[in-house]
Amino acid sequence: MRHLSISYKVLFVMLIMVSVVCTVVVGLLLKQSASQETELNQALFARDVTRYHQITSLLGDRLSVWVESLKHQSEGATLTEAQLLERLKRSGDFLLLQWDVSSVWLIDHQGEVTFSDGVVLPDTLQPMVAQTLRQGRPQQGVHCQTYCEMVVSTPVMLPGGKTYAVVMTTSLQEVLALLSEASQAELVLVRQPDTEVKHQSSRLYLNSSLSEKQATMMRSILGDIPPQTTIKRLITRGVEVTSSNNAYYVMLLPLFNNSANGHYVMFVHDIDDRKRTFQIQKLIIFLGGLGLVLTFVMSMFVLLRRYAQKLNALSNMLPLLAQQRFDEFKEQNKRSFFRNQWLSDELDVLGSAAEELAEKLETLDRQVNVNTAKLEKMAMFDNLTGLPNRNMMTFQLNKLLASVNREKGGIALMFIDLDNFKKVNDSHGHHFGDEVVKVASERLSGVLRETDMIARFGGDEFVILLNHVETTDQVENVAQKLTAEFVEPMRITEQTFYITISIGIAFTADAKSSTLEMMRQADTAMYEAKLQRGSSYRFFDSTMNQKVVRQVELESEARIAIKEQQFFLALQPQISLETLKLVGFEALLRWRHPERGLVSPGEFLPLLENTPMMAELDFWVMEQAIMLLSKMRNQGYPGVKMAINLSAAQFANESLQPYLTELITKYSVDASLVELELTETVLVADTERAVETIHQIRSLGCQIAVDDFGTGYSSLSYLRTIPSDIIKIDRSFINGMMETDSDRNIVDSTISMVRNMGQQVIAEGIETGEQLNQLRNMQCQYGQGYFISKPIEQHVLWQVLKSQVVNGRWVLVQTN
Repeated sequence: MRHLSISYKVLFVMLIMVSVVCTVVVGLLLKQSASQETELNQALFARDVTRYHQITSLLGDRLSVWVESLKHQSEGATLTEAQLLERLKRSGDFLLLQWDVSSVWLIDHQGEVTFSDGVVLPDTLQPMVAQTLRQGRPQQGVHCQTYCEMVVSTPVMLPGGKTYAVVMTTSLQEVLALLSEASQAELVLVRQPDTEVKHQSSRLYLNSSLSEKQATMMRSILGDIPPQTTIKRLITRGVEVTSSNNAYYVMLLPLFNNSANGHYVMFVHDIDDRKRTFQIQKLIIFLGGLGLVLTFVMSMFVLLRRYAQKLNALSNMLPLLAQQRFDEFKEQNKRSFFRNQWLSDELDVLGSAAEELAEKLETLDRQVNVNTAKLEKMAMFDNLTGLPNRNMMTFQLNKLLASVNREKGGIALMFIDLDNFKKVNDSHGHHFGDEVVKVASERLSGVLRETDMIARFGGDEFVILLNHVETTDQVENVAQKLTAEFVEPMRITEQTFYITISIGIAFTADAKSSTLEMMRQADTAMYEAKLQRGSSYRFFDSTMNQKVVRQVELESEARIAIKEQQFFLALQPQISLETLKLVGFEALLRWRHPERGLVSPGEFLPLLENTPMMAELDFWVMEQAIMLLSKMRNQGYPGVKMAINLSAAQFANESLQPYLTELITKYSVDASLVELELTETVLVADTERAVETIHQIRSLGCQIAVDDFGTGYSSLSYLRTIPSDIIKIDRSFINGMMETDSDRNIVDSTISMVRNMGQQVIAEGIETGEQLNQLRNMQCQYGQGYFISKPIEQHVLWQVLKSQVVNGRWVLVQTN
């Protein structure tokens, strides 16, 4: 139905309606015809029953009248018993010839047989005789043994008040003959054997003397009666039977139910001609209904065909407007629609309106093309770098997506962000920031082909559009070249900036992709690349969307966690390797979720790192750690320091130094016991800004520790320029120290160099006693790790200190 014109849909709906109406009418007519046929059968049934009872009553009454006349045949005098016997004996031949009476009995009022023609009175007739004597009126019935006979029992009143019964039997042949002639039916006596189930019609047997031909026909009809037809059905309604390709109506009539149980008269009417007449009538009704439907369909088809042709023509023409093929539209419109007012209809008027619309659209299309050309000539470039701006990039991306299926290959969108660019603006001003953007645009542009496009989206964001890309390997090759351009630092006047880039990549070969979708995918992948630290790139995949959703959820849960005090600190002891004296703790953030239990820092910290929530968490950790430092002094551990990790965002936050000053004053702690840990990556991103911030922190009396030493730029030269107090050797070198000479030499040389520079050394990740002894032999001053102690949850800190610290020394008991 989706591809049919409206006219054919109308035709289809009307066809259904007419078909339903015709079906109902034909069904009613067929039902009426069947009802008429049934009524004829029932009328035939009622007529046969009436005639049967009329004929049997007539014959019975005739014999009863003859018996009554015996009393008055002697000049009006009433017969005596002897005279009655005499007359019965002399009337035997008369009765046999006249009425086919085969047996006669005279029975007195006591039920004794006083006269018999030699045949013994059957016991089955005793009830009839008794009823005759008791009621004093004639009784009729049927007696069946080998053959069925009609029985008439007539009362006779003799002198003295004595009542006698004259019982006579006569053949049913006369009854059947008269009934057959009156009903125009074939009649036969049938019976059910006593051993058979009475209600099954399939067990009926002939009980009449018939010709061989008639017997054969009747047996065939009996055999063709449907097996499920019951005796009750045959008695009450009859049944139609098809035998030898001829239709018959068959019914049963019990032979006086009280006296001839199981014996019936079967009426067989030949209804073949009538059946054929009704079949022809039904066929005429069916064909008439079908013909009516076909006539209607043909008439409607002829009327609607022209409308369908016009509608199809219009539906085929309208896409030409969308394709701006106006001349073809006008030509087809002239061929499909009438212009003569006498022949036109509503669709022709619609065709004229469509032609007017085409002319207006053609005019509008010309104007749009002119305006588009003007817009493309407008300035769509960035003033600072001379690169295309966001509008131009969006416009070009839309064009490429529209043609991606017609041209070979796909397109890739690369979203590029300069890492730590905000620090450059904040520390050196926007002039240096603009210069960094210019240098970055030159480096990025130098890698691209002529067919590629680069645009500045604003601030430190760039977008590169790669066209005709066949594989993602080509995109990855470009990304590697771009990151390689930022290995060397930027030198602007006398300043040196270590700038890295994060690249998010979205690739598609499907024209159904949208500009907004590709921008979003590339932006999401770019933030994923930022998590890797340093220059890096990532291709978008569906899991990143889930991660973004998870990040939003986690940020919301973290805000609730702060309010409900789900966050807490775990403190890892730092000891002197020489004396085992407890010198401090490193404060580590932990989260106990009410439903998921303890959430690993590796799960929530990376997700929250680039969200506003991270800054709030950083300052919360700082306040909790300094507050705990104050409590340790009050608990008898006055010389123990507290190491607090600073994130890149917190280190660059201008509120760091004022907030730290406020906390030191609020909790009255010794500033020299506050140790702030920074990673190498944070320090070298903007060396001058880092040095300035460190001087502000040290001016308060706090110490500065360089965390994860050796895993960043692996350059020792910056240690001379960056004022630090403590160097922490990364756990990766400690773990390999006992297995490889290279790691052992790095650790040994680092310890010697740092001590010679007057700084302290802390080894991270000590997990075995052998590692501790080796570091002690290398004269490493301090250490921390699972061998010494796992991080201790804040709420059990005092209990652990009581058991683990004896005279200020840490008891080395490794716990699993």
